[in-house]
Amino acid sequence: MLFTKDFPGLVVLNKLKGIKIINENSEEVDVRAMGGESWNDLVTFSVNHGYWGIENLSLVPGTVGAAPMQNIGAYGAELKDTLLNVEAFAIETGTKKIFTKEECALGYRESVFKNKMKGKYFISAVTLRLSKTPKPNISYKILKTFLEENKIQIDNPKNISEAVSDIRRSKLPDPRILGNAGSFFKNVFVEKNKTQKLLADYPNMPHFEEDGLIKIPAGWLIEQCGPVKGTSHRQGGASWKGYRTGNVGVHEKQALVLVNHGGATGEEVLELVDKIISSVDAKFGLKLVPEVNLI
Repeated sequence: MLFTKDFPGLVVLNKLKGIKIINENSEEVDVRAMGGESWNDLVTFSVNHGYWGIENLSLVPGTVGAAPMQNIGAYGAELKDTLLNVEAFAIETGTKKIFTKEECALGYRESVFKNKMKGKYFISAVTLRLSKTPKPNISYKILKTFLEENKIQIDNPKNISEAVSDIRRSKLPDPRILGNAGSFFKNVFVEKNKTQKLLADYPNMPHFEEDGLIKIPAGWLIEQCGPVKGTSHRQGGASWKGYRTGNVGVHEKQALVLVNHGGATGEEVLELVDKIISSVDAKFGLKLVPEVNLI
């Protein structure tokens, strides 16, 4: 969440803790984690027990309770791949409800909690169904290349978890050191005919087909725009990567990550967000949408 002004309400920090196995057989295990747990602590619990399913989501910042809000995803995996249910309390009545995966309506960085049920439920716990049998997911290009180049053999989920962690540390700033919310914008999905028009002007544009649409990395789009000279993929162009104004800026290694160098206000971050969105729209005719909730 990015607070852009004073909030005239109550802010509750979820500190509910606990991770436990509630059901298992020879092939699968159901793990229930309280919403206040660190997401990465749940990943660590999983890989240390040899359970497969969320190792690709290592080092995703945030809590377990926040994970279903936008169906967190990274390196070829998403929460919906393992989610069994979400426990939540209606804020107005205090009534407890268990949402099945289907009721959560998970999509790309989307869920029922971000639209239809936004602000109506407090997520208290999440249950995942993980695998006891090996199910390595190494289809994501960057991960696959890293494993091959470092000659890493996949014997257990910890191998993948450690590889993902190494990749993330090399590309993304540690929020404990440099304030950030991870990826600030969603990737863009467009129709195939729109993609062909863009490729005619930008033949090196990365693009991937998913569910009948074409995904264009938001980070690449941001790199092609902006005020910083000589840093884009096209020599002599301009990019937002590495840009800084006052105490806010764009990370020098990943244009998708906005950073707070210390003391920046939410209004300052939002001002930069608006400039980035406008520049990408003006150049590509594509509208970036923030992953972060703007309040």
